[in-house]
Amino acid sequence: KKTVTTVASDFKIPAAVNFASSGDLYVVDTALGQVVRVDVNTGQKTLIATVKPSIDNLAIDSRDRIFITNMADNGIYLIDKDTGQSRTIVEGKLSIPADIAVFSDGKNETLYVADVFAYRSVDGTSGEVKTLLRMQADQLEYPFGVSVNAKHVLLSSWFTNSVEVVDRASGKPLEMMHDFKTPTDTLEQDDGSILVLEMGSGSLIKVKGAAGKDRSTIAKDLNGPVAMTSAGPGAVYVSEIGSGSIVKISLTNGAKTVVASNLKGPEGLDVAPDGRIVVAEVGARRVV
Repeated sequence: KKTVTTVASDFKIPAAVNFASSGDLYVVDTALGQVVRVDVNTGQKTLIATVKPSIDNLAIDSRDRIFITNMADNGIYLIDKDTGQSRTIVEGKLSIPADIAVFSDGKNETLYVADVFAYRSVDGTSGEVKTLLRMQADQLEYPFGVSVNAKHVLLSSWFTNSVEVVDRASGKPLEMMHDFKTPTDTLEQDDGSILVLEMGSGSLIKVKGAAGKDRSTIAKDLNGPVAMTSAGPGAVYVSEIGSGSIVKISLTNGAKTVVASNLKGPEGLDVAPDGRIVVAEVGARRVV
């Protein structure tokens, strides 16, 4: 009969472990950004280095050099186990940018990025990137979709079936809502209610109330809904990757009108100042 023995405990999120030739066990704690050495015989833990959170792996080469990766920074780093110093091997400004949304205050434009392992902003003039929330270290659940208005940024994740409300100005998380069916996009209304596009149910739903518990279906039987944008008062445009169409949906009665068809994999969309709909036609690798 096999038994399990605890070697060391009191980590927050131990993401990966590996042995050095000395027999010492090295552990990375993704939530705390720590690299720790463990004596497997005594369980004694020694902090080797502290780096930015969201570490997700480590490897030790034949020379006992320690390399770690950071999912939020798309980076690989060399850790000196004697001094604790970290040297960057490669690093990106973004990780996996899955969706973007732009807010303008009349003077400056800010791009908000659902970066899967992080939530970031980009200055529209200078290109400066700021990391606002990081996976594991902050309240964040693998954001794939993002929308923005003057008050809030909404982050949606089909990985955890969640929608998160974030204060746009401060970047602080305000509310996390779960139990959606593959939410692909969101849009906050003037009354504070939130429209959620669900790929899993093929529906457009309206969410309001404490913790988003009050939910009602506006439209159903959508064919692979991916993204939406406002179509003016009382309506939204939705891209259907399954049908290759853009449909206009009434928020009053859920009536659907096809406004464009025969597109190849339409996903992201927005409305230009002249009223035309701009679509990322992924299947054709073009914007139309």
